[in-house]
Amino acid sequence: MEQWLPLFGHLLACPVANAATFSSSPASGDCPSSPPPAAALLRLLLSPAPTLPASDPTADIILFHTLPPFLQSQALSFLASSAGLLDSHLLRALAVRILSAPPGRSGFWARRGARQLLDGLPEGEGVPGVASEEFIDGFHEPPPWLKEMAVRARPVLPWLPVDCRSVMGSRTRGGRDGLNGIGLETLVLSQDEDVHMQEVGSVLPPQAPPRGDSVVQRALAMRKEIVTVESVLVAQRVVKDLQELCVESRNAAAVLSLVQPWEADDETLRVLLSNLVLQEVGVRGGGPALVLCSVFLPQLLELQRPPSSVLLSAALDFCKRHPAAALEAVLFPLILREGGLNVPQCDVLTRIVKECMHPLHVTAFCHRLLSGEEQERKPVCMPQHHESVGAHLVWTESLFALFYSILSQDICLTPSTIDELISVIDEWAPELSRSLKFGNFLLSFVLKCWHQCKNQRVCLERAAERTNTFLTKAILAKLRPAS
Repeated sequence: MEQWLPLFGHLLACPVANAATFSSSPASGDCPSSPPPAAALLRLLLSPAPTLPASDPTADIILFHTLPPFLQSQALSFLASSAGLLDSHLLRALAVRILSAPPGRSGFWARRGARQLLDGLPEGEGVPGVASEEFIDGFHEPPPWLKEMAVRARPVLPWLPVDCRSVMGSRTRGGRDGLNGIGLETLVLSQDEDVHMQEVGSVLPPQAPPRGDSVVQRALAMRKEIVTVESVLVAQRVVKDLQELCVESRNAAAVLSLVQPWEADDETLRVLLSNLVLQEVGVRGGGPALVLCSVFLPQLLELQRPPSSVLLSAALDFCKRHPAAALEAVLFPLILREGGLNVPQCDVLTRIVKECMHPLHVTAFCHRLLSGEEQERKPVCMPQHHESVGAHLVWTESLFALFYSILSQDICLTPSTIDELISVIDEWAPELSRSLKFGNFLLSFVLKCWHQCKNQRVCLERAAERTNTFLTKAILAKLRPAS
């Protein structure tokens, strides 16, 4: 099995397993060249496991089931990418064995991948005992325990078949119910409120005042104190008080909006990033995202020169510990900044991407930014900075420089992301014809994504002809290979 390690490594590392991508990679040279990798993989998956007796009726497929669920799904995607070159009878045999296996042997995604593989084959026999609508209907079905409860319960909400009594719970010692005194009628959302709830986790709405006038007064007093801190010890005490206030109020976003910690000096901001720990629900990225959008993001939105090493070092350490929060509360809002990125902001984002993000984080980020729905691009920021963050990308030389640094890493872009970038290149080539940053990005894009964008070579060639830098000839030479 050692000879298959490069292929399995590709399946584990690549977000979209593709036979053409693997064939162009250096690792493919270690795999058997005859038959091709996809055909050899298909026969391997259909081979019996050596530890089972030959009389076992599932021995011809059991090797597939020995793979982890994620690897099963990736292997099916790999086979589907070159299904037209493979033996349709063997593909059908593999798909049928997966779909007709006993319950529990094939996971949901493996069965879904097998169904897609089967649908792409020429018309043939159906799968015995498997309805064609099973996977469409099953995807949206609630779990069995929720179905059973829905039959015998009066639902709290139309989409939540849970009995009212189980939500209300028993009375606590303080005389409050299980929802801390909130009446059940307050759980029912009006139509406008439902639309608002869909936007939770993006730009934080104007917050209701925290509970109690004393909390508000303490927050306003802390707002004055945090800008006059003179030592690290005092800063640590202020941070501790701020954290206690957030917990006590049960509305950390509102407290931070009142305190405005971003007005402090860099040393105090460093202490905040190192010591402030919040647990917030309903915000993408959770408490860490709330810390970043109230401490570090405001500094970046107004950045016109490189930040201090003290602040940047603390921010990078924080982003390394919480990459998902950094994506939601730093990358998205800063890239969507009104007016676009400038050079210092691009340099900071480049370091965050290189030093703090896993390649899969960056792949998902690029997909959401360029190909996702508008709802997926909602950034996390404080209400005071709402006007500084837009809803659409503003393409500048610095933004192209950021994507150049992304392409320089081991990042696999999705097909839809590549298509969107080609459209952007074609649109901006005339305006940035003399820009070296745009030229570097275009050359890197062609070198990195050549196999995925061959079908749009004419569009890329037209864009390259509009540029006028010393890189133009190199780009055209790659787009016009010698026949």
